[in-house]
Amino acid sequence: MKTILTLNHKELKKMSRTTEQKIKLLVLYDLLCQQTDENHALNTDEIIALLAKRKIAVSRKILLQDISLLNEYGYEVLSYKKKYHYYFIVNRHFDTAEIALLADAVQASKLSGTQKQSLTNKLMTTLGDFQATDLTVAARFGTIPKRNNKSIIYTIDAIKQAIIDNKQVSFKYYSLDYQKNKVFHNNGKRYLVNPIVVVWHKDNYYLVCYDDKHDGTANYRIDRIAEAQEEKTERTYRKELNEFDVEKYRQKVFSMFGGEEQDTELQFDSSMLDDIFDRFGEDVHIVRVNDNIYRIKVPIQISKTFFSWIIGTQGKMRILSPKTVCELFNVFVKKIKEEY
Repeated sequence: MKTILTLNHKELKKMSRTTEQKIKLLVLYDLLCQQTDENHALNTDEIIALLAKRKIAVSRKILLQDISLLNEYGYEVLSYKKKYHYYFIVNRHFDTAEIALLADAVQASKLSGTQKQSLTNKLMTTLGDFQATDLTVAARFGTIPKRNNKSIIYTIDAIKQAIIDNKQVSFKYYSLDYQKNKVFHNNGKRYLVNPIVVVWHKDNYYLVCYDDKHDGTANYRIDRIAEAQEEKTERTYRKELNEFDVEKYRQKVFSMFGGEEQDTELQFDSSMLDDIFDRFGEDVHIVRVNDNIYRIKVPIQISKTFFSWIIGTQGKMRILSPKTVCELFNVFVKKIKEEY
C-alpha cells in the first residue's frame, strides 16, 4: 500500500520560505567568497546593493542575521569596524599559494592548450576576484613538487608576491649532509636577490634570479630556501626581466638524461652529496664507504647527457656497474679524446 504525502498551504509556504532562505545564504556566501578577502572587505550597504543586483532584497537587520547563520554553519565570516562594519571571508578550501601550485601543475602538463586554460579557469573560480587577478599576474609555468613540505608552498607564494610587487627577496639557503642535516651556506647569512621566475624540474621548484654583485642568473632549489621574505627595495632592472624565456631556460639548464633506463651503481665523494639529492631525491639510499666516499644504486636513463654529467664532475663521480654501462661510458670517453 502506497503512502501519499500531502501538504497543506501553510506547510508549503513554510517550505518555500526555508528554500528561499537556503538560496539566499548560498548567494551571500558566494558573493563574499568572490568579492572579499583579508585585503578587500565590504560594508553592509555594499553587500545589500550587490545582493539586490542578484535579485535578492534584504534589510540590514536580516543581513546581520544571515551572516551570523553562516558563522554558525562553520563558514567563517570575519568583520572589523571603522566608520561602518566591514565583512570578509578568508577561510577557503585552498589558499592562494596552493591554487598557484595547482595552476602551475596544469600548465606544465601534457594537456592541450584549451584543456589547460579550462582547468586553470576552474581553479581560479575557487579564489576571490582580487586573489585570482593577482595569481594571473604572477602566473608562470611549473608544476607541483611531490613533497610533504608545506613551507615550500608559502616560500613560493612569498617569491611570487615579490615578483608582482617588483621587489627583491632575501632568504637563507642550505644543503644536506650525509645524515640529511641542514648545512647553511654563506655562513648562515641571508642572500639578497632579484627574483625572475619560479620554474619546476623533476619534482623540484627552483627560483631563477640574479644578484647585484654578479653577472648572469642563478638557481636556488625552493625546498632548500629558509625564511624567505619580500624586501622593501625594488628589483634592480636587467633585460632578463623582460626577455626571459622559461622553456628555453628549462631546456638549457635542467636538461634531462633521456635514453634507456638501467639500474646503475655510482661512487662519489662527499662534495657531490648536494647534487645527488638534487637529481635523485632525498629518499635515495646512500651507502657510506668511508668519511669521504659514498655509493648509490639508482635507475638512470643512459645517454650522452648522463655520460657528460659524469665527466663534468671531474673525477668526483664514477660508474661502478653494470658492466655494459661502464663499457658504453669508456667508448664515449674514447670518442671524445679522438675528436679533440
